[in-house]
Amino acid sequence: MLGGGVLVRGIAIFLAGFTLLALVGDLRGRTADLALWFVDIRDLPRLVQAVLLGWFGVALAIWATAGAAGRLRRAAALVGCLVLAGFAARDVGRYASAVGSGQVQPAAPVPLSLVLTAGLLGMAIWIWRDPGLTFDRPWRARSAVVGAAVVTALAFPVLQIGFFGTTDYRRPADAAVILGARVYADGVPSPLLADRIATGIELYRFGLVPVLVMSGGDGTDGFNEALVMRDQAIAAGVDPSAILVDASGVNTDATVDHTLGLLAARLGSTANLRLIAVSQAYHLPRIQLAFSGAGIDVLTVPAVDPVPISEMPLLVAREIPAFWLYYVRACLG
Repeated sequence: MLGGGVLVRGIAIFLAGFTLLALVGDLRGRTADLALWFVDIRDLPRLVQAVLLGWFGVALAIWATAGAAGRLRRAAALVGCLVLAGFAARDVGRYASAVGSGQVQPAAPVPLSLVLTAGLLGMAIWIWRDPGLTFDRPWRARSAVVGAAVVTALAFPVLQIGFFGTTDYRRPADAAVILGARVYADGVPSPLLADRIATGIELYRFGLVPVLVMSGGDGTDGFNEALVMRDQAIAAGVDPSAILVDASGVNTDATVDHTLGLLAARLGSTANLRLIAVSQAYHLPRIQLAFSGAGIDVLTVPAVDPVPISEMPLLVAREIPAFWLYYVRACLG
């Protein structure tokens, strides 16, 4: 029972910090698109959104950090969880509708919004029955709660990769940007890059995008990734005039900046731009955050990997701190 209390409080502290950080960013004119990562309340008036998120974050933080919260504190946290659970349940219905209409193609058997709904309802039940934490040494309880919050923060990006990253949001768009990866010394794209190129070409062949942006930098083996990507696409039958090359896309930030510049020159403006980003699932949450910081709500399409990538566990682990760096930056700028 006590161990469960530590875990629930740790999760509550994480959710409180995550939500309040997004709220601060929103009030400063920045956005990490909380609707994508947590719950969607964008249809509510902005003041109502701010009050609701502030209520949830503050009430949850107060309850989680109190050893034995009073009835009023518990009630405030309970209401916050129930209200957010209601909106998360609404997201489940919306997601099911989008899947049914073919707007999204998920890989996970259930949406993350369903997991969040169940989690928030479970947290509400725990808060209602909360026996409090009564360790002989209070610092041990607080340390355990902080440890649970840290573990939750480490797990959260992995959940986003597993749910959001693996979901295919392809639909007609103005262009698709394919992000670079290693090219071997013999000029052959690595499996990661080959799968990205193939997915981008598929979008072009199906008529979903008229333009492909190949973005990559100079590799350690002597080849420029973007140029190799361009040549591969042309060899596969893509019209050379339909390809834009960013040969200086050395990282995700550079790709975002250069892609928007190239498309502005090509299309005349990036206002109301509909853009698809192609990479592996592990990379897509960070790409979404990077484009969000530039004011673009990019659609993401995971590259199909017919053969499992052996280094995938390491790549996923590397994305955990990267996700949080991009999230904090998207919120605070």
